[in-house]
Amino acid sequence: MAERNSYAHGDFNWVDLATDNPDAAKTFYSALFGWSFVDDIDESGNIYSLGLKNDRPVVGLMAKTPEMVEMGVPNVWETYIKVDDADAALAGVEPAGGTPMGPVMQAAQAGRLAVVTDPTGGVVMLWEPIDHQGAHFKSEHGALCWNELVTSDVDAAMAFYSAVLGWTPVKMGDGGVVGIRQGTEIIGTATPAPHDGVPSHWAVYLAVNDCDAVADHCRSLGGSVNVAPMDTPPGRMAQLADDQGAIFWVITPDPDFSMD
Repeated sequence: MAERNSYAHGDFNWVDLATDNPDAAKTFYSALFGWSFVDDIDESGNIYSLGLKNDRPVVGLMAKTPEMVEMGVPNVWETYIKVDDADAALAGVEPAGGTPMGPVMQAAQAGRLAVVTDPTGGVVMLWEPIDHQGAHFKSEHGALCWNELVTSDVDAAMAFYSAVLGWTPVKMGDGGVVGIRQGTEIIGTATPAPHDGVPSHWAVYLAVNDCDAVADHCRSLGGSVNVAPMDTPPGRMAQLADDQGAIFWVITPDPDFSMD
């Protein structure tokens, strides 16, 4: 199994779902991916649930905050990036053209979190771990595989993330897609939004053993298949939505594909 006990600065280390009905979401994703869930309740009574694969955490799940509801934020999968120092990372956001969504927040002994918006409107979480390093499994069935920024301005977004996180953009083909290089590894991509009106956002990809079977299962559970399974160089992928409308991608990776 692709076990991960730590992540480097600037690497994608976690995703979670903010949703209207966490209990319904647990039922849906337990059936789709086989995750079990354990709840962590803070001193204010807020519940944050960990989705477990083989008893180890791979995703998070929570009710949308009142602020998210007031702003009309849809049910959404959120992307986290590991940073060595949340305060230092947050201090670099505004000079690079981004917007802090608030101060650094302490998540008990799990870690410290800064929520920021890049210059094109993409929202991302910067995570400084204490006890919680991130997803214990990566790039295997039912675990995080890939993160992709869909953005109105790839160049502006990558200039921001390069300044804040030290990423290096790598041109990939002629379609405007840029690879995100961290150190010597391509860890994600940034791609132009397909048309005007699509807000900049981080798309979450989960690895699956059989893309077609998972897409069919999603539909049978009350979800939808927004983009039918299709073959691409990285693997066979589909865009799905759960039974509350939260969008995510699944991919059966091609073991012979390399982005380097």
